[in-house]
Amino acid sequence: MTRAVFRKELKVLWSSPLPYVLGAVFHAAFGVLAWSQIVSRGQAVFQPLVPIAGLLLILVAPILASRTFADEIRTGTLELLLAIPVRRAPLVAGKYLAVVATLFVLLAPVATFALLLTVYGDPDVGPIGTGLLGLVLLCVVLAGVGVLASSLTRSQPLAAIGSLLVVMVLWFAHTGSEAVVGGFFGGFSISERLRLFAGGAIDLGDVAFFVSVALVTLAGAAVAVESRRWR
Repeated sequence: MTRAVFRKELKVLWSSPLPYVLGAVFHAAFGVLAWSQIVSRGQAVFQPLVPIAGLLLILVAPILASRTFADEIRTGTLELLLAIPVRRAPLVAGKYLAVVATLFVLLAPVATFALLLTVYGDPDVGPIGTGLLGLVLLCVVLAGVGVLASSLTRSQPLAAIGSLLVVMVLWFAHTGSEAVVGGFFGGFSISERLRLFAGGAIDLGDVAFFVSVALVTLAGAAVAVESRRWR
């Protein structure tokens, strides 16, 4: 069931111009910003490029994930699916995995950029690997938030805006957090956790945080979809 939904969602997603346009914008912006960082520093380092890619991802992912459920709610297709014995978990998981896979494809050229750094420079390979791992985990979280937002509304723009607001709050959660509850909210900052990955550190607590956020958002999306069955 999950595989069938995944294939169908992936086919629908890539039959539209959306991933191609978002990918072109993402990599054009990343190329310019990454090159300016390398030139200004005068050395081939990957560490400062990770937060750049992360910030661009949080702008792209909400738009990409906004149509997963919102479009089907708007057209009434979701009601037809709910009228037949379709399990909610595989339905949500299939759509989620399609968004994750698409984000991975969009992110792939960043790995190529890292490869070029190793060919033409002498960067530390460790932070490159952990930085890429951090970006992969970030995609996992962003897809979950996007799918949850899409399951709550029939409007794709509203889903994209809601998802963007949530991830922006998580991105800047560390800002001024030291003055609030002893920095409690700083623990929810995905940008700070991504920075640690970029620095070459792998903390199981950070990995668990990203995975937990993804699981919570997917559970929320499943509940939201199930609730529509009883309306």
